[in-house]
Amino acid sequence: MKKEVSVRIGVIALFAAALAAALPMLFPGHDAKPTMNETPDLPYAEVQTEENTTLSETTFSETTELTTETVSVEPEASAETTENVVDTYSETEAPKPETTAPETTRYIVTSRPEYRFDSVSCYIDMENVQQNPELPTGCEVTALTILLRHWGYDADKVDMAKNYLYKSWGNAEFRDGEKYADSFFEYFIGDPFGRGYGCFAPAIVKTANKYISENGGGHQVIDLSGCDSETLYNYVADGIPVLVWATDGMIPPEYYETWYDRETGERLDWYLNEHCFVLAGFNLDAETVTMNDPIKGIIDYNMAKFEQRFAEMHRQAIVILPV
Repeated sequence: MKKEVSVRIGVIALFAAALAAALPMLFPGHDAKPTMNETPDLPYAEVQTEENTTLSETTFSETTELTTETVSVEPEASAETTENVVDTYSETEAPKPETTAPETTRYIVTSRPEYRFDSVSCYIDMENVQQNPELPTGCEVTALTILLRHWGYDADKVDMAKNYLYKSWGNAEFRDGEKYADSFFEYFIGDPFGRGYGCFAPAIVKTANKYISENGGGHQVIDLSGCDSETLYNYVADGIPVLVWATDGMIPPEYYETWYDRETGERLDWYLNEHCFVLAGFNLDAETVTMNDPIKGIIDYNMAKFEQRFAEMHRQAIVILPV
């Protein structure tokens, strides 16, 4: 029996060896390596791994190029962001509450002598009220305070700015891609206690009329806007100071922003260095004008330069007269 089993095992071993030798000849394709032009006969997952490697390299190359382009445009995006911050009339900007300022006002009594008009020069002496520190952008209402105090009213610049000045944050809206907002002719745009643009004569006329009507009356407010400089000098020669618009330091106007009047559609160009003064005197021989300035105090400017800036600021002017 043992001998028979050994013979059977030997036969099986010989058969297995013969089968192993015959397989490569029966199935030659399974051992061959694919060339670069052949598709490897591999499971899908392995094929996908090779394709993923190729795609990953391509994606990395494209990503590198896109990243370079993105970096190159970042300064432009940053500039745009800065512009949006500066823009008071941002469509999404919520109205800002007025800053609470201390109930204090500094008055400076001038020491210059008062000249009578002698056909060449004159000067009207009056208090100078400084707009700072309470009203950093409130030159217009401070100049009006100077004028009202000259006519005997106990006006206070902070009270005027809080309770009488017509103010607006613009109420901006966009129509066909253009910005429409309230006009600085009718309102002080912004906050005179902080960040603001300013206003022109009609807004100050309304403010002055409101104050005078609530504080005894007896005076009328006249808008002289559009007049020539000779008209201004004639009023001063008659002892009547004039509220006028020009630029701070009489420097050239610096354009800042344009929008359109939401009511009339009129184009409105705003200049950063707009400033309001009280014209208190002039000297034809010296060719100077004397300003009661809410920032600089009593100061003389070249007459021709003032007249140029006055014209560039739309010839805005106001007088207050006894009734």
